[in-house]
Parts: sequence; structure tokens; C-alpha cells
Amino acid sequence: MRRELTQELVAERASVSTRTIWRIEKGDPAVSMGAYAMVLQSLGLLEGWGNIADSLGDQLAEEQLRKRAPKDLT
Repeated sequence: MRRELTQELVAERASVSTRTIWRIEKGDPAVSMGAYAMVLQSLGLLEGWGNIADSLGDQLAEEQLRKRAPKDLT
């Protein structure tokens, strides 16, 4: 609304249907993350999302690596 774009224009730019735009606006949990990403990209809001850190995921992966490491034979 702030950008004064119609649902039709956003849908066209995002390559989704106006029904999908409506469902996103209503918070429908069945809408795919891909559709959200395409709409965010069409609005210029996706930049920087690739830099989101997953510190918990990194910590868990590090713990798994430590468990698999061979024992020091020295």
C-alpha cells in the first residue's frame, strides 16, 4: 500500500497470481516460501536476506564434526 502498487502489478512482477498475493496478505500458511521470496524480490525487499546468520545451526554442525573426528593417537 505504501508503494501504491496494485495487487495485479505486484503479482505480474513476482510471476504469481493475484490470488497468491491475496493469500500472502492474509498470512495463509500454505503459501510457499518461494512465492514470498518472489514477492519480496519484486518489491525490492529481498536484498540482504542471504546474510542471515544461523548461529545455532553452525554450533550444531560444529558439535557433529567434533563427534566424528578421529581420536588423537599421540
